[in-house]
Amino acid sequence: MRVKFSFLKSKNNDGAIPLHHQKLISHVMREMMEDLPGHTALYNFSTLKGTSKVQTGQIRFHSSKVSLVFSSVDDKLTEHVIERIFSFQQINIGKLELFPKSHQLIDDPMFNQRMKYVCISPLIVEPSVAEDDIKPEALDPASHEFSDHLYNSVIERMEDAGYPDEELNSFAEFELQPDMSYINKVVAEGKKLSRNYKNDNNEAMSGYLIPFVLHAHPRVQKFIWDAGLGLYCNNGFGMIDIVAPKEPNT
Repeated sequence: MRVKFSFLKSKNNDGAIPLHHQKLISHVMREMMEDLPGHTALYNFSTLKGTSKVQTGQIRFHSSKVSLVFSSVDDKLTEHVIERIFSFQQINIGKLELFPKSHQLIDDPMFNQRMKYVCISPLIVEPSVAEDDIKPEALDPASHEFSDHLYNSVIERMEDAGYPDEELNSFAEFELQPDMSYINKVVAEGKKLSRNYKNDNNEAMSGYLIPFVLHAHPRVQKFIWDAGLGLYCNNGFGMIDIVAPKEPNT
C-alpha cells in the first residue's frame, strides 16, 4: 500500500533542510513504527517534495505545503504509520516544522512486463562503504553490471519476503534500460550521473536519480512499487514512481 502525506510548513522557521535528508526522515519513520514490534523491513519512502530552491547544500521550501510518499508490502504497517503521523500535531524533520494536513492512498498502476519509472528518492546499486574506505567508481546505468546488481538485490529481498524458489525462478527476465536522452544530456552538460549519500549507519554510497524502463515480471514490478528498488530501501532510498504515458495530440 502506498500513501502520500501532505504537511503544512510552519511559518516560524525558514523551511531549510539538508539537500540529502533521508537520514532525518528515516529517524522520524522509525519513531512512527517503534510501537509495532516485529514489523516488516520491506517499506520505503520518498524525499520531501514541494516548491523549493537549493542553496549551499540546503533545500529551502518556499511553498506552504510539503509532501512525502510512504509505501510497504504490509498494508497494516502503512495503516499504522498513517495513524501515528496524525496522532501528532507537529512533526519535526531536522529543523523543519511540519503540521500533518491530509493523506491520500495511491492506487496501484496496472503492472505490465514493461514499466517506465522515475526515481523519487536516490537509487542505490552497490553496498555502502565506511567513510575512510576507498569508494568504488560509479557504475554506468546502461551497463549489464548495473542491471545485474539491481536484479540480485530484488531477488534476495523477495526470497527474504517468503517467495518460493519455484516462483523466484520465473522472475529471471529482468533488464533496466536508462533513458539515454537523459543520460546523454547530463553527460553533455558535464554533470555527474551519481551523487554521494549516506545511509542510517553514516556509511557512504553512490545514488542515482534517473528515469528508466524496467523489463520484469509484473509480480516483480509490484514488489518494487511497494518495497523500493535497490539497496537500503527502508532508509528511504530507491523509491520509484511511474511515468504516465503521454496523451496523443488532438
